[in-house]
Amino acid sequence: MIKGTLLAFLLVFTFSCAYSQQDKIVLNLAKESLALFKNYKFYIEDVEDQRIIPGAGLGKVIALGKEVPVVFPARTDRELYNYWTFAAPKKEQTWLPLIITVKELSVNEKRVAPNKVTGEIRLSVKFRWYRNMQPVELTGYQTAASYTRPEKEYEYQRLVKQLVDQALTHFQKWMATNSGKNPALTRNLQLVFKEITQQDNDSDTVFYSPKRPLVWDDFKVRNGKPGSRYAAAVFTSFGYEGRSYPKEDDLVVEIGLKIFMVKSMSWGRPEARNASTLRHEQIHFDITRLVVEKFKERLRKADLTIEDYDSEIQYQFLEAFRQMNDDQEQYDGETGHGLNGAAQASWDRKIAEQIAAVYAVQ
Repeated sequence: MIKGTLLAFLLVFTFSCAYSQQDKIVLNLAKESLALFKNYKFYIEDVEDQRIIPGAGLGKVIALGKEVPVVFPARTDRELYNYWTFAAPKKEQTWLPLIITVKELSVNEKRVAPNKVTGEIRLSVKFRWYRNMQPVELTGYQTAASYTRPEKEYEYQRLVKQLVDQALTHFQKWMATNSGKNPALTRNLQLVFKEITQQDNDSDTVFYSPKRPLVWDDFKVRNGKPGSRYAAAVFTSFGYEGRSYPKEDDLVVEIGLKIFMVKSMSWGRPEARNASTLRHEQIHFDITRLVVEKFKERLRKADLTIEDYDSEIQYQFLEAFRQMNDDQEQYDGETGHGLNGAAQASWDRKIAEQIAAVYAVQ
């Protein structure tokens, strides 16, 4: 919460104030547009009175030699709603629907000496809005003013109006400063995908690229896995790294995708290092790449919310990982690990077409 400065005033105003009744003082806030509100992008959706004693009452002041209540004409939440909506009227449906919670608003005085009255006015408010029916806390404002005055009729409207104006002015400045920077103000979620393909010749990892097919030098282990009867095996996988940042009214969620094979975990028997075997292993790598495309499509269709997008991304990642294992097993099962020439040729054509389609639209 951003706290206002404690203001100390020595007030000696002699404004005339017409008391509606001698047993209480009724404050009428004069409605006027605030000069600072020329470029605001919010509107007041509601005002809540969460003071200890809600209602119209504000406290007690000294008037005509006695202590009397000071009140609004109607409930405080309705009076402030009418006042603030006049100061900052709604102009656009897309503006931020602001809810202001009044935690404290009070005016209290006491007579400390003949012809001497001290008083204090306090205000504390919080600002929030609802996004996808979930409350989003924004900022807060609180301030107080102490004053001393002679025991004469006094215009309390001036004090209350000053603090109420300061609260809305504070939020207008806060929103202008935080717009495009604070995720709490974002309205929509935007997914952005980036594929990491930068190669490092000295690395144990080969990132997927259609321009860089696998070669036998990528298979560092030159003997078969103990107990395996297969000619070769490639270890492929994928992962992601994410970051988010606000951009205008959007929260951009950027997903960095890594599709890779690990050289030190991939092997090929010396006698099996030929073009057809390498092609079979390349399609394993291609299948992993295609699963990542399916992962992206899953995320585009998923119910991602600004409040909780990370857990949904993780869930869809695990589902895509399971799909990758299923697709790889299906490929090996139908081709007999590359020994079924007709099935292998069919998979070659199908996967080549799908890879070409992926990169045709990028």
